[in-house]
Amino acid sequence: MSSAITPRRVILGGLLRGRELDGEAMVSLDSDALSLDTARGRISLALGQLDGIRVPGDVLELYLDTGDVIQLEQAPDLNELATAIAGRVCAIPEMTRSLRALGAGSLAAGEEHDRFFGPLLEARLIAERAPNLVALRAAFDAEALRAATEQVIADIAAERYPREAGERRALVAELNDHARELFARIAELERAETALGASDDSERFVRWREWSAVLRDVFRSADSGWIEIHPVLSDDRRGKPSIWKRLFRREKKGAGGRKSTGRTS
Repeated sequence: MSSAITPRRVILGGLLRGRELDGEAMVSLDSDALSLDTARGRISLALGQLDGIRVPGDVLELYLDTGDVIQLEQAPDLNELATAIAGRVCAIPEMTRSLRALGAGSLAAGEEHDRFFGPLLEARLIAERAPNLVALRAAFDAEALRAATEQVIADIAAERYPREAGERRALVAELNDHARELFARIAELERAETALGASDDSERFVRWREWSAVLRDVFRSADSGWIEIHPVLSDDRRGKPSIWKRLFRREKKGAGGRKSTGRTS
């Protein structure tokens, strides 16, 4: 989702730390700040200072964490400018770089590992291609993430114990227990997305940052959950072996258990 804009002329209004703003300015946007170049100097607003944005008609209002409101007027394509600012403020940060279990190494080996992280990684891919913030947020829908993760756990257990219902239920319960923190963070994500959806434009960025922080915790909890789950699935916990395999094991055990008589010929 692109958030680039070319510098454009605007007319300033509103207040900034008790100072009344007026006159012309050139507005520009970079990776971490919105700049307003005026005849009296540059006003640089860190994107983290912005609490929200609104375009009520022919004026763009910027709500700051100081309680001030800056108005930009008489600029072409105000909605495009607002979309670009929101796109920068609400960009999803890298979620996977610091995860220990997701990358290379023994923890990342196997199809079950890929399936466990699949719902989150698929959501991230969809979010990267999202055309707007509504679609970006929807890519990480908490209810869908929870249902997909529960299904992955159920499928893993079913494939390991296709005929032993009791063993299958026990494995599902054990895996869910190890993933309890992940499910708790997904529940927090659901509450955060509800708060985001109900928020006013003047505080939308505040609620978005809260939602984004919880989303980061979801990824971290998936990572720590797999670290707990991995040893469980590394054990040879599968369905019961065939009768011939069980007989072979008994014979092997019996042969290994015979004691030497100590007699020589």
